[in-house]
Amino acid sequence: MNTRDTHVSRRRFLQLGAGGLVAVPLAGLGWTTAAQAAELERLSEDDATAQALSYTHDASGVTHDSYQEGSRCSNCLLYSNPDAKDWGPCSVFPKHLVAEGGWCTAWVGRG
Repeated sequence: MNTRDTHVSRRRFLQLGAGGLVAVPLAGLGWTTAAQAAELERLSEDDATAQALSYTHDASGVTHDSYQEGSRCSNCLLYSNPDAKDWGPCSVFPKHLVAEGGWCTAWVGRG
């Protein structure tokens, strides 16, 4: 085996390793199966984290400075299951379901 083949293999190994490092954090983004979601409880607006992030079940009445017109949980990148009806999982609130029509300051638009 010559030196050039070793460098190509090493380069390929490093590329695959870098891809793996990117994939690991994405694996924990909070994707939740339907069975797991059924076991979660709905987030209360009185929850301390919900209050810290100005979470509300109904985005139509939001007057927060960082609110963007039309933003809501169902079109947020952090909402793990955009096909969920009424309530769905969110990676910001991992042990709870949020209202698909809700909103909080962690909202990130889907690209």
